[in-house]
Amino acid sequence: DLLSRQAVHPGHPDVNTSDENGPNILPDIMNITHSHMLGSVYNTVLGEEPNFTNYTHQFKGVLDYMWYSTQNLRPLSAAPIPDESAITRYGEALPSTQYSSDHIMQISDMQIMNGGGRPP
Repeated sequence: DLLSRQAVHPGHPDVNTSDENGPNILPDIMNITHSHMLGSVYNTVLGEEPNFTNYTHQFKGVLDYMWYSTQNLRPLSAAPIPDESAITRYGEALPSTQYSSDHIMQISDMQIMNGGGRPP
């Protein structure tokens, strides 16, 4: 939420503690923001995030994202994420003989937008 929406929703489970007697170590939720204009490559190119980027015996889900500056870059493509049948063809989980990591490789071709260079 923080990267894609520039702020954290007050109801987000990672910032709401159920223990009211415990220490509050997070800043006020309204102060957890940023001003970067970021987009997700997979959401932009394919219309959705992958179902998983990590596939192990203990966890199957999204851990990895490809963020880009919407002011400076434009994603042109995104490599497809293998489906579960392709992954489990070589073992029950990753890594396997076909996939050397428990994380799925993410690749994108990007275009640098005019005026997207760094200031001098």
